[in-house]
Amino acid sequence: MKIYLKFNHYNRRIYSLINSLKLKHDENCSMGLIINHNSLELYNRENFNQKSIKVDFTSKKNNYRCFHFRKKNEILFKVAGIKSSYFPSILDATAGLGNDSFMFSFLGCQVLMIERHPIVAALLKDGLQRGYQDKKIGHWLKKRLRLVINDSSNMLEMPISRPDIIYLDPMYPSHNKKSLPKKNMQLIRKLIGYNYDSEMLLNTSRKLAKNRIIVKRPYYAKPLSKDKVNFTITTKKHRFDIYQPFSI
Repeated sequence: MKIYLKFNHYNRRIYSLINSLKLKHDENCSMGLIINHNSLELYNRENFNQKSIKVDFTSKKNNYRCFHFRKKNEILFKVAGIKSSYFPSILDATAGLGNDSFMFSFLGCQVLMIERHPIVAALLKDGLQRGYQDKKIGHWLKKRLRLVINDSSNMLEMPISRPDIIYLDPMYPSHNKKSLPKKNMQLIRKLIGYNYDSEMLLNTSRKLAKNRIIVKRPYYAKPLSKDKVNFTITTKKHRFDIYQPFSI
C-alpha cells in the first residue's frame, strides 16, 4: 500500500515495521505517516492544522480510565458479562486503534485483535510494541493483548481458537448532524472509508463465537442485521447489540 512517509528520525524498529507491511512512499498521497523518535503517527496532508494521531496505550486518558474508576463501572465490563470468576476470551474483529481491546485486556480478558488495513495495523503494532515495554502496563499487556494482521472475513480459516466473545465496532455511518466525529475518527474514516461488509462479518462471527457477539453502534444507527438482537445495552452515545451464536 502507498502512503506518504515522513522521516523525522531514523528508527530501526519502525522502519522494519513499515517494510514488513510493504508500505511504499508516494509523494501524491493525501495521508501521511510520520516516523518520530519512538512512535508512528498518521496525519492529513490536506489539513496540516489537524492534529496527527497515534496509538498510545499509556496515554493520560487510558491511565485515568483504568486506574481512577472501579472496573465494574466500566461499560465494557458489563457488555462482556465479566465476573470475578469469568474473564471471557475476546476476538476483536475490527480492531482499529485498539481502544476497546485495550480496555478488555485491562479488565482481565485475553484479547486477540484482527486488523486488515495495513496502515491502521502499522499504527496499532507500533502502539503495542511501545506498550509492551512500559513499566506500568507492559507485564500484563504482553499476556493479554495480541494482534493479527489479516482480514476478519477469513476468521473461520485462521488457525485461532474459538473465542467466547467476538466484538465488532465497524465504522459508523454518516449522520446528518452539525457535529463531526472525533478528530481521530475523522482521520481513520478518510483513510479507510466505510465498512460495506459489516453484516457479512456479523454472520461469520456468529459461526465462530462460543457465547456472544457484541456489536457497538452509535445510538442513531440501525442494527447490522434484520435478525433478532437478543438484548441491548445503551449509553448516552452508543448502543451495544448482543447476538447469540448460530446453533451448530
